Amino acid sequence: MKKHLWILPCSLLVIPLLVAGQNVQPKPVSKKSSTSTAKSSNSPVKPADPSAKIVYAELTIGELIAEDANRWSDKMSAHAAVSGFVTQVAKGTDGDTDVRICENPKIEGMDRARCIVAKCISRLPCDLPPVGKPITVKGITRYDAKVGTHWWEIHPVEEVEK
Repeated sequence: MKKHLWILPCSLLVIPLLVAGQNVQPKPVSKKSSTSTAKSSNSPVKPADPSAKIVYAELTIGELIAEDANRWSDKMSAHAAVSGFVTQVAKGTDGDTDVRICENPKIEGMDRARCIVAKCISRLPCDLPPVGKPITVKGITRYDAKVGTHWWEIHPVEEVEK
């Protein structure tokens, strides 16, 4: 019986040695993939095709506001052109220029049922008309659902038509 007791501890010591002794072969890397990554890291980035023009869905403020922010519909587009009147221009805390655009130039304050916010970022500065004048902004539609906001935005504004 004592002769067989040493078999268990010895086998427990030998098993890890056997497992470690098996050579795990690394996956061969083809020369094609290694050279293509080297080429891609050294090659300059090509600019976007200038002939590929962005198509903006033309929406009224009412049409944009009527959309459910939680459901995407066929009428929605990531890029939209929205027209209205500039009712306020302010510099945001994030460095963006916030432009309130409403259906009527006499609307005061942020009326979420008749106004949107357009945001001009520093990388895409906007040439804005004065308050009270008509404007069409083209850019990416977003719904700002932060506490205290809950309104539709064009952020960033990519083009401005006065």
